[in-house]
Amino acid sequence: MNHGGRCNTSGGMVFMKPIEVKMLTKFYGSARGVEDLSFDIARGEIFGYLGPNGSGKTTTIRCLMGLLRPMRGQCRLLGERVVAGRATQHARIGYLPGEFRIWPRLTARRSLGILGALGGDGNIAGRQERLAERLDLDLNRRVGSLSKGNRQKVGVVCAFQHQPEVLILDEPTIGLDPLVRQVVLELIREVADAGATVLLSSHDLSEVAAVCGRAAILREGRLVELAPVSKIVQQGERHLKVWFAKGAKVPRLPADHIDGIRVIKQDVESLHVAYHGSADAVLKWLARFPVARIATPQTSLEDAFIQYYQKAGRL
Repeated sequence: MNHGGRCNTSGGMVFMKPIEVKMLTKFYGSARGVEDLSFDIARGEIFGYLGPNGSGKTTTIRCLMGLLRPMRGQCRLLGERVVAGRATQHARIGYLPGEFRIWPRLTARRSLGILGALGGDGNIAGRQERLAERLDLDLNRRVGSLSKGNRQKVGVVCAFQHQPEVLILDEPTIGLDPLVRQVVLELIREVADAGATVLLSSHDLSEVAAVCGRAAILREGRLVELAPVSKIVQQGERHLKVWFAKGAKVPRLPADHIDGIRVIKQDVESLHVAYHGSADAVLKWLARFPVARIATPQTSLEDAFIQYYQKAGRL
């Protein structure tokens, strides 16, 4: 299996990651785009890039694609340093921008054919057809007559049609209905299983949780967290929901005696709390009451994401 590499001066091979970002910094006047960002993505990995609008996701992607010139730092794609204004390796990189635009008077088929020719791939037409069929896209319609969702499908086909080694996807499922979104996520899993590297930028936390092994969280252009998705979720608050025996009074939580705990909801039969760290103190307190059953609702990636933002905002 070829993982890619470059020779050093002693003749050995120095292995590289298909996507490398080192100390990347870009300001727009006095406004921070991104600052001192560093991460890399391995071959076959689906990497989530999380943050709300304005957090720096698109700035990072435009620097990776050579569309913006960073103030300092660098990006590498497939071992080559990215130089602003000098686009290379069309045949090896698939890119879907956050706002996909294409020639409105041409049919989807003609537009995709022109873009596919940049990579010099003679087998692209068959893959276009297969992708369009899976996405339920009519390639014979003019792009300008398509709905926003169907134009997004054209963008998805454009990114995947030449079987790239690296895919950089900025909000790929925006405007798509739920069934088509699932098809796009299936495509992402399939190309990663075949060895492609995927950077998936999104503010949709459910799709990142569904396909990504690791994720980076950005806040105002800075990296707040970089970890496996499972770890991001585990580091957030844990939830505990308790139902008490019939007729028993739901006790009031002694928050002043149990650190890091808060009530989410309380009614006549149950108590739902969130806590950090060990459940030992909570369970010892509950043991004093007639408990009917306990559930441990799983923390969602969205909850963990919000907590990271709140924590970063207090720094």
